[in-house]
Amino acid sequence: MELITRSEPVVVFVTPPVTKPSEPNVSGLAAARLLQIMGVEASAVDASIGWYRHTLQAGPLRARIDAADPDISTRRSLERHVASVTDAPPTLRRPEVYATRKLYSSAIAHLDGALKLASTGHTGVRLHVADVEFSGLRLESRDALRAVAERPGPFDAYYEEILIPELRARGATHVGVSLTFQNQSAAAARLGYLLAQNLPEVRRLLGGPLVACWNDTGQSLSGGFFDLFHEVSPGHDADVLALAAKLGKPAGALPSGPRTLSLDAVPWDAYLSPVPIVPLALGRGCYWAKCTFCPDYIYARHRACPPDTLESVIEAVCERFPGGAMLHLTDAALPPKHLDHIAKTIVEMGAPLKWHGFVRPERKFTDPAFVERMAAGGCAMLQVGIESAAPRLLDMMEKGVDLECMKEMLRRTRAVGIRNQIYLLFGMPTETDLEREQTLDMVEDCEDAISDVNLSILNLPRKSPMQERPADFGITEILPFGEATDLSLYDDFRCGDRHPRLEARRWIAARMEKSPAVKAITGGLRAPFKANHACFLPHR
Repeated sequence: MELITRSEPVVVFVTPPVTKPSEPNVSGLAAARLLQIMGVEASAVDASIGWYRHTLQAGPLRARIDAADPDISTRRSLERHVASVTDAPPTLRRPEVYATRKLYSSAIAHLDGALKLASTGHTGVRLHVADVEFSGLRLESRDALRAVAERPGPFDAYYEEILIPELRARGATHVGVSLTFQNQSAAAARLGYLLAQNLPEVRRLLGGPLVACWNDTGQSLSGGFFDLFHEVSPGHDADVLALAAKLGKPAGALPSGPRTLSLDAVPWDAYLSPVPIVPLALGRGCYWAKCTFCPDYIYARHRACPPDTLESVIEAVCERFPGGAMLHLTDAALPPKHLDHIAKTIVEMGAPLKWHGFVRPERKFTDPAFVERMAAGGCAMLQVGIESAAPRLLDMMEKGVDLECMKEMLRRTRAVGIRNQIYLLFGMPTETDLEREQTLDMVEDCEDAISDVNLSILNLPRKSPMQERPADFGITEILPFGEATDLSLYDDFRCGDRHPRLEARRWIAARMEKSPAVKAITGGLRAPFKANHACFLPHR
């Protein structure tokens, strides 16, 4: 690549592996877009999708098969994995694969098999969709991440052969590593180390939503792997504006539009989805901000973007993708009135768009006219935060909704063709088996209205009301998840001599997972992409 030199600062934001390869992650791309608006020369690289493409090349994968010298049956199986991920287009980009859960699950098995094959060259490493495991290491401490940073691993070939030469060619003076998920932290640490070795003159920055969470839960942003970077900040819009000012571009007012990316900034044909998925946030924060198991109350209440700015983004997406696209609305919870506006806008424009996102159970979703407008206006799926059907637990969580409202909402939305992916949360403080059974009863009663179930066990979020006021919720002891977990965002807990998380895990295995209704809903689906692909799959 030709080396480009600049007298002005050049900022390149990098999204490190490993994220789901279904769509771009918006954080670093949005930061680059904001700096561009401020007059800074800025761009972004989705190094996560770049790493997938580099790692899942046919030649190296087939060489690994040859090196393993497997028996004929195993060789054929491995070759099917390789063909699925290297065909043009790859299997998971073909719309017909999403027509049945069986076809889709087979394609997921091939992707996982190819990643497992790619792992064989790295001792103690197992690559997964959107995750990487390092044997014997829990990557939730600054010291563990520093150790991984200095260890050659599965990201090196892509970094050294592709990414670092690209950063050099762009003339980067500043590289901002944008972290959203804990699963990216190992790759971010290794990138910081290799940048120091290969581009020592470049200023290394670390930020993003995960760094913001560490900061907001009281973690120090120094020591260990943080010291691989010259500057570490939460990466809020205000931090990006401060960076612009440091680079000689005094910031004006923040743009008022949705938080999204420049549509020409990413390689759309690389993502594993049947149509482009465009991430879009209407605002920041949560409009409810009362749930006692969640720390969102510490942030400003949700404020959505002005309607005209949303309409301009929708129009731009239509122009860029005339064959259709899926909007992934990434807000923590989407207010019904804003969904109504999106649906009306899509109908009025005749836009070939679908959308999905998180919602709270609300009485508005039981209004037949409202849900019909949503369905007509592109709503493909709602990710519904049910959590529990036990009245006492709903009150304790301050969900602000009752069981009958939730059930009617599910039935009304499904009746107009909207998929419902429900989120259930077990292992709450003082939760009993009877209360778990109430939730299972609700699932069985609403089986026909539920498209997918996402089961979780409560990890107690730091800075949540439950963690800040444990006695109010029957929590008698709060414990870290192991000794070296200073960068964990969660804690374990006890309620007297009871361990609700462990009780819930046993109950789920004994009851929930054996329920005929739950089995009918999930249907043996392999779904590491979760909502990112569930919005395309058939109801059953």
